[in-house]
Amino acid sequence: MKRLLSICFILISILFSSDDMTIIGGHKLPPEPDPKLNNATLLGIDVNNNGVRDDVERWIYQTYDHPIERGIFMQSARAYQKVIVDPSKAKDTMKHIDNSSDCEGYWRYWKILPKFKDKNESYVLDRYRDLEKEISVIQFNTLQRHMAYRRFNSALSGGVYGATGISKEKCEFDENGILKDLP
Repeated sequence: MKRLLSICFILISILFSSDDMTIIGGHKLPPEPDPKLNNATLLGIDVNNNGVRDDVERWIYQTYDHPIERGIFMQSARAYQKVIVDPSKAKDTMKHIDNSSDCEGYWRYWKILPKFKDKNESYVLDRYRDLEKEISVIQFNTLQRHMAYRRFNSALSGGVYGATGISKEKCEFDENGILKDLP
């Protein structure tokens, strides 16, 4: 029943969205979903099926200019979307948050860590930015989404989680900031 309702929401949003397509940095943005329809369910609307809610995807591409920054936020949004699907599987889905954090860490610290001294990247993420705070505002914009995220955090409560190691290989996007498909 939920699946049928979600499909109906997607079809309605496509029918009532404008025909003009917005392309930013070679990426075709999905149409802006109707807020009532989008916020009526936990997972919202994702017409291009990339794992990121369409309103979040549009916000990322319209807010951030650098492709690496967009990629970091898209990966983070996809990770957070995965963890709220079923908060009881927090330990299984934590790997998505870890990968996102490790990727973010690479772009934050590559210039100052000795193990990356031979790198010559064109982008450095500000070390003092709170990316989680930035994305949380839109990612968990309804009570239902916020509570799912709290259940996810609660399921991890009491656990000890070590760093998995920052690495560019943990980034799930290409040099243009476009998300890669997950295996």
